[in-house]
Amino acid sequence: MHVKRSMPAAVLATLLALGGLVGAVKAVEAKVNVHHRLEVETGAKSVKVRVLIENRGDQSVWIPREIALGDDLSAPRFNLRTPQEEVAYTGRMVKRAAPGPADYLEVKPQTTHLNTIDITEAYAFKPGQHSYEIRYAGPWLSSLGKLDAASIKSSPAIPVKFSFTQR
Repeated sequence: MHVKRSMPAAVLATLLALGGLVGAVKAVEAKVNVHHRLEVETGAKSVKVRVLIENRGDQSVWIPREIALGDDLSAPRFNLRTPQEEVAYTGRMVKRAAPGPADYLEVKPQTTHLNTIDITEAYAFKPGQHSYEIRYAGPWLSSLGKLDAASIKSSPAIPVKFSFTQR
């Protein structure tokens, strides 16, 4: 008895091989697992953002040193909004060359890094009490060997809503 196949054997073999490649790529991707989380603390005169970076993977990643260690900003690193509009960045702007290896901090596998940044003077908070939402794109690198825009990955933090009274 002859059974007619609906798909040629060569096509089936190719699809199975490609499926194996996709599985292998997913296995490699699964080894890098970076999460960013924001927490906002408002006081009588300040807004402080805690940036928590978790490397749940099994290889090191590199994050921007300014976010990892800095206590103020040199450019608009966060997206800050009221329900109606974007809040302008008014902090210092530092003109610099493209980031190099020294501009990144290593976060080892299975570790968490935390930094707190005071953004009170860096953004144009409106006088009075207002609601805000802050976002962070969460850029990181899996290797310092290639420092171009295409090698930057991101794991955006979930936006955080908060209220602040500017006096």
